[in-house]
Amino acid sequence: MIEKIEKKFTITDERSAKAGWIFVSVLPYIYILAILLRDFRDLEAQLVLNIGVNLMAGTVCAVVYYSCMRDSAGMGDKNGLFLSLFITSGISVFLAGTAWIVHGVPSLVFLNRLLNALLFTDNYMLVLLVWRFECFILNVDERLKRIVNGFLQVSFLPSVFCALVNIFYPFFFSVDALGVYHREPLFPISIVICLPALAGITAGIFKSKGTKKEKFIFSSFVGFPLFILGLSLLKFQSSFLEPAMFVSIVVIYHMIINVRAKKAAVTQSELHTAAEIQHSMLPSTFPPFPERTEFELYASMTPAREVGGDYYDFAMLDDDHLALLIADVSDKGTPAALFMMSTKNLINYRMRQGGTPAEILTDVNKHVARDNRSKMFVTVWMGILDLKTGVMTCVNAGHEYPAVCGADGVFRIFKDKHGLVVGAMENLKYRDYELFLEPGTRVFVYTDGVPDASNAAGERYGKDRLEAALNTLSEKDPEGIIRGIRADVDAFVDGAKQFDDLTMLCLEFKGAEVL
Repeated sequence: MIEKIEKKFTITDERSAKAGWIFVSVLPYIYILAILLRDFRDLEAQLVLNIGVNLMAGTVCAVVYYSCMRDSAGMGDKNGLFLSLFITSGISVFLAGTAWIVHGVPSLVFLNRLLNALLFTDNYMLVLLVWRFECFILNVDERLKRIVNGFLQVSFLPSVFCALVNIFYPFFFSVDALGVYHREPLFPISIVICLPALAGITAGIFKSKGTKKEKFIFSSFVGFPLFILGLSLLKFQSSFLEPAMFVSIVVIYHMIINVRAKKAAVTQSELHTAAEIQHSMLPSTFPPFPERTEFELYASMTPAREVGGDYYDFAMLDDDHLALLIADVSDKGTPAALFMMSTKNLINYRMRQGGTPAEILTDVNKHVARDNRSKMFVTVWMGILDLKTGVMTCVNAGHEYPAVCGADGVFRIFKDKHGLVVGAMENLKYRDYELFLEPGTRVFVYTDGVPDASNAAGERYGKDRLEAALNTLSEKDPEGIIRGIRADVDAFVDGAKQFDDLTMLCLEFKGAEVL
């Protein structure tokens, strides 16, 4: 039930977050309007101070909520829960302050009762949400989590019911005919109801995997409000409990943002290092074989994240044979990059032992599939070109179709024979096919990040648009073709976020002798 309540009151999308910000922003204005309608001449200075403190807390709540909403990554997948905390806290300070505004107004007795009953209910919800948020942030012990959730499941709804019944049958508090609020003898029970959650929050701080700093700052939600509550019990009119809880939440918010910012900086540094390592493993000097006049070659890889799962490679196997390779791992980011580097090393090692592309991938697939606990796979297109004859022996393991431009100067998508992806099944046998490259023939291979690139409207770039763009660039050299396609893709997506790596390789075969 507790999980259902959390889900019910948690913001789940940007639209709801914006609506919540409008709500908490409007509350201080309603509060100010109520203040303007109240005659303060009969109020003691302490009550005026209570009203002022709640107004300040409500205003700050809207500002901090906006900051948290804009920094949606700050809390990760629990940002919506934290926004809900701010809304609940904002309602709490609004109800507390408004209750003090109507205090002592005989004509608003019922409103006074209603505001205080709702305040009790809102505070129960606030404590529950803080507990659930603590479970996420501090990674609370699972056994303790089950125990506290059990207590809350038993006590939460009865607590809310008692608070609402108090509107008509006062036993926690009452409002007399003059509109003056009084605590009844059973008032301490209203606090006792919150004790399971408060005890859980306290125990969770000590039985968690959080750092000492996180535990200390999180304990402010228990220590600071309890200190203020103790003062209010000694002196009734000094009631800053709700602002105290809000201040504690703000402190927790800044603590988490600070800790996560430091972790993000470390992670970013590590990713930057990983990206440098990955790029160092990709050939980046062009032309790669300046002494060879039989061909021109260019390639590029742009990862969607700091590191990617695509790669390309090429190598002279001997004086007469050029190997080309392009591949795409099924996942993205760091795991894909590690899988990519492992597969790349296997292919390079096997390629040096000789054989056709199909024989090479058949052996590599056995090793990858046999120990593939990650369940990733990789699509591969590989070709070995005989520079004397122009015959390119190729294999396609679930990769995109290549585009070939022959003697007529027209690029066409070549629908070659497809095998299954590398890593899916252990006992696979791949089959070669041959392309005869006349002098002037270009071969363009790419990963699915090119045709799958999407604009803000969700339209895909697609193979038809790729083929058309290639034909506008058919007179250019391989570098010009790749740069032109990249520019065309960028113009199409028009700033929309890139979700896949963009990798391209282009070869122009000039023949055994330069014509």
